[in-house]
Amino acid sequence: MKELNVQQADHQSSEIRSHHNATLMNLTQLCEAEPALTIGGVRHLLFTKGHDLPGVYRFGRKLLFDRAEFMEGIKQGYAAQIGGRGEV
Repeated sequence: MKELNVQQADHQSSEIRSHHNATLMNLTQLCEAEPALTIGGVRHLLFTKGHDLPGVYRFGRKLLFDRAEFMEGIKQGYAAQIGGRGEV
C-alpha cells in the first residue's frame, strides 16, 4: 500500500514539473508559472500592443504563450510602455 502512495506522489510531482516546463501555455498557466504577471496585466498588454509580441501564438481563437520567449521579450523592453500618452 505504501509503495502505491509513493508511486502516486512521484507521478503527481512529475506532472507538476512537466506543467512548468511546457513549451506552450495558456494565460492562466503562464501567470501561475510567473507570479509577477497577472492575468489582467497580460490581457491589457495584449490589448494595447496586439498579438505581435514575442512568444504569443494563436491556435484558432486560443492564445498560447512560449514562456521563455515571452519573458525574454519583456526583458528586452517590449512591455516597457503599455499604455498612456507616449512621447510628447
